[in-house]
Amino acid sequence: MTAPSTGSAATSLALEFDEFDRRGKLVTLSWEGAHHLSQTRLVEVLPAGRDTWRLIPSGAVGSVRVEGLSVRVMPAASLGLTQLFFLLDHAADDAFLPSAVQARDDDELWVSVAESMARLAHQALAPGLLRGYRRVDESLTTVRGRIRLGDQIRRRPGMAIPLEVSYSEFTPDIAENRILRTAAHRLQFLPDLPDNTRRRLAMVDARLADASLIPQGAPVPAWTPSRLNARYQAALTLADRIVRRISVEVEDGHASSAAFVTEMPALFERFVESELTAALHGRGGRLLQNPVVDLSSGTEAGPDDTGEAGDGTDGGTAGRHRAAPGRHRAPADDGDHISVRTGLVYEVDGDPVTTFVATYPTDRRARAAEHYRLLAACTALGVDRAYLVYPAQRRDDTPQPRRIVHTDISIVEYPVDLSGGPAQSRRAIVELAQQARALAAAPATPAARHRTGARHHTAVHHHTTTQIREGRRHAR
Repeated sequence: MTAPSTGSAATSLALEFDEFDRRGKLVTLSWEGAHHLSQTRLVEVLPAGRDTWRLIPSGAVGSVRVEGLSVRVMPAASLGLTQLFFLLDHAADDAFLPSAVQARDDDELWVSVAESMARLAHQALAPGLLRGYRRVDESLTTVRGRIRLGDQIRRRPGMAIPLEVSYSEFTPDIAENRILRTAAHRLQFLPDLPDNTRRRLAMVDARLADASLIPQGAPVPAWTPSRLNARYQAALTLADRIVRRISVEVEDGHASSAAFVTEMPALFERFVESELTAALHGRGGRLLQNPVVDLSSGTEAGPDDTGEAGDGTDGGTAGRHRAAPGRHRAPADDGDHISVRTGLVYEVDGDPVTTFVATYPTDRRARAAEHYRLLAACTALGVDRAYLVYPAQRRDDTPQPRRIVHTDISIVEYPVDLSGGPAQSRRAIVELAQQARALAAAPATPAARHRTGARHHTAVHHHTTTQIREGRRHAR
């Protein structure tokens, strides 16, 4: 059992987990420390005795420090910090600049982020503080700016002073400086930082003393990239994400807890979506995000309703079944229908070509459900190929097509080796996009493929109906 010394910032014991580890480890923590750790949602904290707790990863990755205990959950896809921050760059609401965090894969997360923040902040502040105009609403005994007559009458009817005024102040207390200072202020209290890094962060904090700190959990003020704050932008992008994603609670000049937690499945899905969108948009093609299509073919008509061709030929059978068009479309709000979510659908000139589903679990049993979903999506869209994109488990993993029996549909398991670095990961997605473009250029169009599938469905139904009738005659 692991027993860290509680309450000591100088003593730090590290535990590292794989994100899919379900056995966990035993640690000794106070109730307050266990509560803090549980609130981060990085691990499940289960009681196992007096001041003893079992820690089990909850599906997220990241790093948390509580009471001298450092808990680190690493991605199962053999990612280091470089690849992790690369994936974070694709998170639309939590993006990191590609060059913001300079880290080796064996670096400690907190040290890497703190050193990068100190370096970028000093570069941004070297030419001087950025200042800007900020609106101030105050109650003053003298006139400054303009009087807010509505507020004056509502709040102080019949009184001459104090006056409700509004004015613009040229001040360093603007959103950019507030974000930079808050990031540097929080990081400098982390334990185990090199003295030089802690000193440089404290210098940034002091330099920005006229900017107010953002309280923990408070909304982060918005800032807009412009020519005026161009020299701040690299530091601001990192600082903004630190303030939003990294939680640091300070007590008595020490960090009582610090947490950085993120969800790998969401990061991987956003990475695949953004790279495929960049590679496939244009030249008549576009990528649709998870359109819902109607899987049902319509209501089967009675034996007398054979359509225009009532001679039992394909025309009559097709009329009876009314096969739905092989186009992505939302099901009607009224009536019964069977709908399916189709993943990322690539269409050219309005016709679906193929679909992609990004999934993070890497074991085959977990991917089986996605095969069924893709089979249904291909049937509804009228396409004969789909791609299941997932992180590779080994460096020698290669794409593997799986032809579904009794159909013309193939589902390609497409592994992406994230451990090879950003360039290799992007190259794998570009090659996937090239395969999709080749499908679009093939002679067999999506509409033709759907008509083939519809004729196959009609033939199977007709054959089944014939067998039933023959069985009834035999029984009589």
